[in-house]
Amino acid sequence: MAGTPRRQALADTAYDTIRQRLVDHDIEPGSKMNINTLAQELAISPTPLREALARLEAEGLVLKRSLAGYTAATLLSSRSLGELFEVRLLLEPTAAAHAATQVTEADLLQLAGQLAEMRTAAQDFHSRSTLLLYLHHDSVFHDRIACLSGNAFLRSTLERLHAHTHQYRLSFREGWAEETCAEHERILEALSENDEETAFARMRTHLRRAHARLTDATEQL
Repeated sequence: MAGTPRRQALADTAYDTIRQRLVDHDIEPGSKMNINTLAQELAISPTPLREALARLEAEGLVLKRSLAGYTAATLLSSRSLGELFEVRLLLEPTAAAHAATQVTEADLLQLAGQLAEMRTAAQDFHSRSTLLLYLHHDSVFHDRIACLSGNAFLRSTLERLHAHTHQYRLSFREGWAEETCAEHERILEALSENDEETAFARMRTHLRRAHARLTDATEQL
């Protein structure tokens, strides 16, 4: 049992690393994942790696087939993406409303910082690394609001949903950044005024517009 905490730490690190690779398409959707190769790349044994893959399988980001091993899940269908946003629309506006009642000045500064970083990254999307940086701050903005809701189950559920949504954001289109930042700013204004109803409504509007943008982009693929 003495080795359990270390193994858990290794599994957590492997989970975070592989999850990010999946979301960023460093591991392409639908591609086969070789356990031995991943273990060598991450410098860990197969046991904590399998634990990490099991968690990713539970989130729907990895598939395990008998005798075939692990593969990265393919992107959601248009219908599944719509269902995902339907769930986000049920949960995330509520998270924003709860956050409006608990947000502090320090929290507002942190959210404003994420928004500022998004705007800075949006000035140059010529490189994939800059786009990924923008998307990272976008994700942190949403996660921070979920955290401020004070509901750990709500936050963890939204975190799993965001991973699937984030995979589509690599099909980013010109003009999205300006629209997204403006929507985030309106949400931040509602939070700063501790206005539950407005925070709820503005998050709902943001999600509906984000879904429309992603749907339009995927239809053009």
